Amino acid sequence: MSIYEKALVLVPLLAAPACGPTEVLVGDAPGVARVVAGIPGVLHRPGFPDTVVTGRPARENPIGSPAGLAALPDGSFYFADRIRRRIGYVTADGLLFWPVGRGLCGALGPGSDEARDLCLADPSGLALEPAGTLLIADAGASVVYRYLPESGAIERVFGTGSPGLAPDGASAPAAQTGVPADVAVGPDGSIYVAEVLNSRVVRIDPSGTVSAFAGNGVVGDSGDGGAAVAAQLARPEGLAWMGDTLYIADSGNNRIRRVVGETIEAYAGVGGAGFAGDGSRVGLALFRRPGRMVAVGSLLLIADRDNFRIRVIRVGPDSIATFGGTGRATVGLDLQDIGQTPIAGPAGITFAGRAIFVADSGGYVVRRIVR
Repeated sequence: MSIYEKALVLVPLLAAPACGPTEVLVGDAPGVARVVAGIPGVLHRPGFPDTVVTGRPARENPIGSPAGLAALPDGSFYFADRIRRRIGYVTADGLLFWPVGRGLCGALGPGSDEARDLCLADPSGLALEPAGTLLIADAGASVVYRYLPESGAIERVFGTGSPGLAPDGASAPAAQTGVPADVAVGPDGSIYVAEVLNSRVVRIDPSGTVSAFAGNGVVGDSGDGGAAVAAQLARPEGLAWMGDTLYIADSGNNRIRRVVGETIEAYAGVGGAGFAGDGSRVGLALFRRPGRMVAVGSLLLIADRDNFRIRVIRVGPDSIATFGGTGRATVGLDLQDIGQTPIAGPAGITFAGRAIFVADSGGYVVRRIVR
């Protein structure tokens, strides 16, 4: 077990005795989750026009419903705010800016080439590309955008603005997608999109061409052990790459599936909705609407939304435990042990540098846990 993994796991995960105790550290306080954006329990109330103040401490500004997250090694991060209909950016020293989106607005889509003029419907999943550009899955508009922070520009990557199903070989900017909930960047730089409406995951190669990757577009729960493109999924809402393996939160089936090469398999979850399995093998686990995920070394952290928990799987031993949350949909306070902090709506999770970030949509905050 690496030092990295020892520091990130809050509870023992059937580790070998030589690994010793495990804990999470935040600053100088062991096991504490720190609010880094928003005020616990204080919801931003949207109005029209929706004005925002930028450059103020993120911990002093109410935010809306944070969802997808993307973090940089310096400790700064982006979050998708579904109520404000904007993308927030928090600097490494804790200041909040709103570089993408103009809030409540009329016609969806870009008002110009400027990211601040973009009219978002329901910003959901986020992912950073190697060049530092940010991918934004707008589930409500059925579009995936790219934000270029150096120029402040926005460009459409995938989707026309109306839901539909793209045929293989289509040019992504001219093709339709169906409620993209999450987006991820693969090892070769290709973009992977979880389409809720189409119950599949598609790949956009570096040339901008779309192809089916997992799921045949028919809602169901079948195909394990066979070709990923022939399998049936139900509302895939989370993606995470670990090496050459793509993990998929098959939310409607309450499972975690994974694709190695071109083959798909059921990895975690028995398929029924519930909460069970901590301390056991992943195949015995129960989830309730698993969503966005992040891979940290050989650990897979999952937003188990309707269980109000973050679950963690150690891939290899294939054991599962609760990383954070108490199972209660109440607002957690600041500076509590992560295992004792209620997470009223685990909607996003990401990792960069030494930090894990959790978006609590029901508590209206983003929390950071640092090893």
